[in-house]
Amino acid sequence: MSLKAVSLSEQIAEHLSERIVRGDLAPGEKLPEAELAKELDVSTNSLREAFRLLETRHLIRLQPRRGARVCEVTESEVRDLYNFLFLLLSHLAAQAARDWKPGEIEDLAMMLPELERHYRNADMPGAHQVAFRFVEMATARFARNRYLADDIEDLVPLLKRFSYIALQEDTTEFDMSLKIFQRLLENVLARNAEQAAADIREYGDNQCRLVLRAIAKRDAA
Repeated sequence: MSLKAVSLSEQIAEHLSERIVRGDLAPGEKLPEAELAKELDVSTNSLREAFRLLETRHLIRLQPRRGARVCEVTESEVRDLYNFLFLLLSHLAAQAARDWKPGEIEDLAMMLPELERHYRNADMPGAHQVAFRFVEMATARFARNRYLADDIEDLVPLLKRFSYIALQEDTTEFDMSLKIFQRLLENVLARNAEQAAADIREYGDNQCRLVLRAIAKRDAA
């Protein structure tokens, strides 16, 4: 567990973020300030600061005199997120493959058996958590550029939201994602930077297709 202090507004933002990711707060839903502050037993000032954090993470939109609403999920937003974020993650994967040192990669590699266990047990939410823990640890360890790290950190909550939609769409294709993840670790360990970057891009393309399929089904319903 991290020992760094987490502000109240960050705790509120994390709580609301999880509700948005799971779909408990639906796309387009209004977030009434007074009601939420009362429900969470926090001040409106803390809630407003949490709203600003959520806006930087692209989960809500703040509109003058109209308050906060959960961002919609559209095809163009999904494509934009996966195209840009996985460009950053492919750079991160290549950098990790080139630069890792003993002691920096072993705990990340040990996440693969954990991911496989979740898959065998059909625990897709558990696998989802492991995959994002991997991304967060790898970013903190290998970004070595605060702008790269900040951009990835700000976009990961939106990726979580879209990935959760992908999980709801079709869990059978997780087998493909697992195989790509296996190849990624092999190529990072082998210091094959070009192939590690390609693995990450393939993983993103696979996930993007699942999310777009889910959106198409929703729109057709």
